[in-house]
Amino acid sequence: MTATDKSHPIHLVVNPRSGYGGHKYMLNAFRQELSRAGLAVNEHTTRAPGDATDYARAISNTASAVIVWGGDGTAHEVAEGLAGSDVPLLVCPAGTENLLAKELRMPSEPRQLAEVLQDWQVAECDVGLVNGRSFLLIIGVGFDGEVVRRLSAARTGHISHLSYFWPVWRTFWEHRFPRLRVTADDEELFHDRGLVFVGNISRYAVGLRICRDAVFDDGLLDLVIFSCHEHSALVLHAAWTLLRRHPLKGNVIYKRVRGVRIESDRTEPSQVDGDVGPGTPLDISVAPRRIKLFIPTRTPWWQNWSWIGELSI
Repeated sequence: MTATDKSHPIHLVVNPRSGYGGHKYMLNAFRQELSRAGLAVNEHTTRAPGDATDYARAISNTASAVIVWGGDGTAHEVAEGLAGSDVPLLVCPAGTENLLAKELRMPSEPRQLAEVLQDWQVAECDVGLVNGRSFLLIIGVGFDGEVVRRLSAARTGHISHLSYFWPVWRTFWEHRFPRLRVTADDEELFHDRGLVFVGNISRYAVGLRICRDAVFDDGLLDLVIFSCHEHSALVLHAAWTLLRRHPLKGNVIYKRVRGVRIESDRTEPSQVDGDVGPGTPLDISVAPRRIKLFIPTRTPWWQNWSWIGELSI
């Protein structure tokens, strides 16, 4: 790899379906901030799933940086095209959950986002592989995968947190917990009914820290296995996870690993970075290639008060 040439153009990848309608006004303000800073930007609007990956791969040798305006799914697609290159990625919180942007403590105000780009502080992030497909955030198998499958089947446009209500509600009452066999680093850890998460970052939907201790640049993945036979146990797991005490529970396995294999007694759906993933069996590992990400150097004053920062992000 060669060092990034800052004389090359900056590219902005926009997913018009991400987040809520109000984000388009934020995008216009962000464009104005980039222009005010004297930054010339080539803009690309995605048209279909996979388009962001194709575009990012095509410009990976000619771009100085890529900005993604969209949610976690769009960030994942762009990262897939840039992984292994020296082109850094600026992730803007313009989706529904924005887990990666929150993990990086990215600001949401357009002027501050432009400042992050100008400061050019870059960190390297691990990239995971699941059945040969890359991921940056978190994989859920079983209950979680079924919720995302139902949501995706019904989705017609922008989604919000409310969009998850019926998929979660129906899955809660209709889901039957599968028997899963989980092997990590050649050691069988679990063979029972439950649900599994494998994460590269700590954050998950609605503020849960399922992979509580995950670090995005440590070369490891955090494996979380919840033993679960009935719906009441799922509610208890959720409560302990909300309190971030779940790794201490006797019916929860929490381990940092390099590779995981997940098998089941029937094909189970998965979610990968918030989108529908492959069905079991799954082979998950840390990829040899990494992705460069912009990180903020100027922390807003309120994030210095940790409890306020946690509530806001």
